Amino acid sequence: MEGSVIVLSIVVLLFAVASAVLGFMAEASKLTPADIKYSGGVCVYPAKPAHVMGICAAALLAAAQVIASAAGVCCGCSKVPRGGGAAGPKLKKAVSSAILSWVVAVVAAASYAQGVAWNAATTRDAVTDGWFIKCHYLKGAVFRRAALLGLVAAVLGICSYAMLRGPASAAAEPKPDGQQQPAAGQAQNPHYPPPPAQAV
Repeated sequence: MEGSVIVLSIVVLLFAVASAVLGFMAEASKLTPADIKYSGGVCVYPAKPAHVMGICAAALLAAAQVIASAAGVCCGCSKVPRGGGAAGPKLKKAVSSAILSWVVAVVAAASYAQGVAWNAATTRDAVTDGWFIKCHYLKGAVFRRAALLGLVAAVLGICSYAMLRGPASAAAEPKPDGQQQPAAGQAQNPHYPPPPAQAV
């Protein structure tokens, strides 16, 4: 594996792991029903550490994605065939992996945004259910889901870059003059030296 792939993998994984750690920490410190107070007909939601942790986790995830994508774009430009030819299978797989990485990252960012919004210091109207007054709160492990999806997105981004940096297939590698394989359906035309001149 090339040194550039190793360096990029370490950098992206550091950002992604830091984002995931903050996501798990936010999950452990998120708002619970016991934290919500009812006062003056509204539900009072106190500030929770999960709010800031979620913002930082989303920022680190975005940084990991930008680094992996920027490196992939710079590397991928040199892999695009000149003259508009068809792209190789490795390039297609790398592009698909990069796109999937961004899709997963966007889903993770949406989960972070949901968790951040519900853990901010604010007030919301209470909901009356018969004789009971309820205050809505965020259910489900949104921060944990975002942390795991962020790791998956980072791995997909690294795989995309590694495929782009990998060696080209043997069929696509240029060969010295005289060693090129004939195209399909084209007969091979060997070059013979000219016949020696005959004395008159």
